[in-house]
Amino acid sequence: MFDLIGRFIEFVGAVAGFFARSLFVEPGEFFVIVAESPGSSFFEILFLAFLLLVAASLVLGLAGAVARRSPFPLIHSVERLSRLFGLIGGWIIVALILAMVYEVISRYFLNAPTKWAFEMAYMLMGTSFMFGIAWCLQMRRHIRVDFVYDHVNPRHRAIIDLVGFLLLLPMLLWLCAGLWDYFHQAYRVDEESGESAWNPIIWPFKYTFVMGFVLLLMQSGVETIKCVMVLCGREVPGPAPVEGLS
Repeated sequence: MFDLIGRFIEFVGAVAGFFARSLFVEPGEFFVIVAESPGSSFFEILFLAFLLLVAASLVLGLAGAVARRSPFPLIHSVERLSRLFGLIGGWIIVALILAMVYEVISRYFLNAPTKWAFEMAYMLMGTSFMFGIAWCLQMRRHIRVDFVYDHVNPRHRAIIDLVGFLLLLPMLLWLCAGLWDYFHQAYRVDEESGESAWNPIIWPFKYTFVMGFVLLLMQSGVETIKCVMVLCGREVPGPAPVEGLS
């Protein structure tokens, strides 16, 4: 019995250590790297900028929520960030189209196929998906099994959503930590793709997984808050129409 309890405590400690290292210790390395060589750390500066943008969004949103005694400043702050990256992800599709058109022309008309088209395609498409998942959740465009959901009142819908988000949030937290570890291992060895003659470094693309799921975690958090507000009798406006964001 005591041995089982000891193993459980050891397991909890290992999990806590993994989360602390992945979410707090290792991200801090970028501050040191950028401070030591800001002129030769392009990707590190981009990574650091994203971390600072996330922190600023949360801090400003929380400060506004406390000042106004309302969760809406926090909700709006996180949703603006989700929309920003969703729109960036949309424009990445334009870059992908241009790259593929160039490849077709180069391959079939100039008889000079590129070395980078295949890898550029999956990295741009994957980045677009990662940047868009939080915005998709905000717009309520993810697939749901709605044979019950569409036939109940808003309060019951909020209960269904709340149960789902309470199950989702711990998994997203775990995924964010695991994806950071996945990225960081590639970053430490300067991993290359090994998929083509171009053979680019792959860890910047792996960082987009971290970005996408951090944004999804934040958006899921504010969706949970909105569910609680509905259950408390507060009115929560729907997502802004896509047409108004251009």
